Amino acid sequence: MPGMQVHARIMLPDGVRPDQVDKALWRATPAELREAMPDVRVVLAITSVLYNPADGLIYLGLTDHDNELLWTYDPSSGAFAQRHFVQVAEKYDVKIHRSFALDPQDGSLYTASAGLHDERYYLEAAGGKIFRHDTAADRTERLAIPVPHEYIQTMCLDPRRRVIYGHCYPTPQMFAYHLDRDETVPLGRGTLPHRAGCDSAGNLWGTIGSPPPHLFRYNPDDGMQVTDAVMPRLNGDVQAMNVIYQAPDEELCYIGTSGGALLRFDTDAVSLEYLGKPLLDTRIEGLQVGNDGLLYGCGGWYGTEIFAYDREARRFHNLGPIADPTLDIRCIIPHDMTIDDDGTIWTGETDMTGRSTAALWECRPQW
Repeated sequence: MPGMQVHARIMLPDGVRPDQVDKALWRATPAELREAMPDVRVVLAITSVLYNPADGLIYLGLTDHDNELLWTYDPSSGAFAQRHFVQVAEKYDVKIHRSFALDPQDGSLYTASAGLHDERYYLEAAGGKIFRHDTAADRTERLAIPVPHEYIQTMCLDPRRRVIYGHCYPTPQMFAYHLDRDETVPLGRGTLPHRAGCDSAGNLWGTIGSPPPHLFRYNPDDGMQVTDAVMPRLNGDVQAMNVIYQAPDEELCYIGTSGGALLRFDTDAVSLEYLGKPLLDTRIEGLQVGNDGLLYGCGGWYGTEIFAYDREARRFHNLGPIADPTLDIRCIIPHDMTIDDDGTIWTGETDMTGRSTAALWECRPQW
């Protein structure tokens, strides 16, 4: 029966293993953990994760009020490393929220900053920024503030047209930032998925309008096209588009929804097919095809799990909970996932309650 081995990777001082720490500390408050282990890195959330095959590192986007938002984890050594993001960040840049994209042309990592400040500080806060991180030189540069005073919840890259698309908060403004000419084009108000993405033709997809929202398609050549297709209902609730993923070996996208449904999306016909609900809980937060051809996904809200979907057999496999039996802790809410070359699934977590620090979760499927 399929399953997986799970380990929670936690930012601890050199030489200290998680299983050497009193298990009670994992359920303590962050302040209690800091008091017991002053050198520990208390992580509010790991909200973006991305494997870079060029250097073998897992890139991590954090929530951190000290503005040190970009880290890496080296699976070969087990070491976390900060990438000195604080040198280019400002006070209100406190989160990388579902905003990683590797440039296939030069291996650069594009990312963007999100905020958590009260609206009282709206005019004081300059706005979310687009950044380029040179992964070879380990250097980050700030490129632009696409929408003044608004912060960026998610972004994606159309590598052929050299355009970054983004969705803002606190108001749902969308934009297209043209890298080669340093220009921002406003796209109006609408909603991109929690994890934005383009299809194989570079089209941006999102939703717009009152529930049930209509799907729209945008690219700079054809402009904004609002379609007749709407997001479906699940158990009576209109589904939000949580994550959209372009399969690398199909001319199709897959969508994970807020209610935990998996949809197949034919972008040419603009048609949605309900495939099933692979999770006991809600909220699919990550999708990616592994080297074995299976489509893997993660999700859940406290009842967190990983599943696999066999696209040929049209069959789901539940690989079990994202839980570390050694530490006796479970992933709280997965917030992104990536798969490395040996098939290991990595996911970050957010909104930790009842635990002192967030973890990076290493999940190895067992077949």
